[in-house]
Amino acid sequence: MTPSPEQHRERLATVRRTLESLHPVPTDTYITDDIPLLLTRLSQIPVVRERSGNR
Repeated sequence: MTPSPEQHRERLATVRRTLESLHPVPTDTYITDDIPLLLTRLSQIPVVRERSGNR
């Protein structure tokens, strides 16, 4: 017997909730409004080029 579409959706929702409870997604690591600041700070890092040859 094949499950109905409603049973299938309920099962997927249950699996999703179970997975989320076992491995919660950390929301504090998302970069949101800090992207312009991050790019500004990254642009202030001096460029260090690798030297070629044996100097």
